[in-house]
Amino acid sequence: MTSSPIPDRAAPDDAEDDRTSDVLSHFRANLPADAVSLGDLIQALGDRSLGTILLALSLPTIAPVPLGVSCLFDLPILLYTAQLAFGSRGARLPDWLLKRSVSRKMAARTLDAAMPRLIGIEKLLKPRNHRLATIDRERWFGLLLFILTLTCIVPLPLTGWLPGFALVLISLGLIERDGAAIGVGLGLTVAALVFFLLVASGLSYAGHQLLAATG
Repeated sequence: MTSSPIPDRAAPDDAEDDRTSDVLSHFRANLPADAVSLGDLIQALGDRSLGTILLALSLPTIAPVPLGVSCLFDLPILLYTAQLAFGSRGARLPDWLLKRSVSRKMAARTLDAAMPRLIGIEKLLKPRNHRLATIDRERWFGLLLFILTLTCIVPLPLTGWLPGFALVLISLGLIERDGAAIGVGLGLTVAALVFFLLVASGLSYAGHQLLAATG
């Protein structure tokens, strides 16, 4: 099985002044005619930094999207964060994952739903707290992202939105070098993990009680 680094994009000279929402708006206006692949999205974002790739993979978590879209992103983000958890900073995704695609219409719906939320978060971000802004160099950070990703994709009721929002906030914090946003994202991560454990234990207890009552 072959794997590829995340592809680069030829960016305009003023691209460094564009925020992520600007880049995605341009991508939305110029979607491929038939199907839109994961590789298309990552290439449009233009670089291979950890924050950028995480944002591309976690984008569906901040918008109500069809099941087909969320499933497209579950395995790639799990694989990517698993590599980070094992200390890899040159993480790669297999070609067959980068080529997974959804229809142009579905991709447009996802971007249209996610963009207002993304812009709202971006308005609060600015470079600050540089110590946390370089946290992506720490190996434990990769492990935490992997655990957070697991809570996103395990199908328990009401448990997906909070870790998904934490992932997006951490991603944007890394892109904008906003350590405060990363700190809030880490706090939400802890809250998401606690909430996940409470829901899981509650469902487990209810299941045991139901079995006892029917046994």
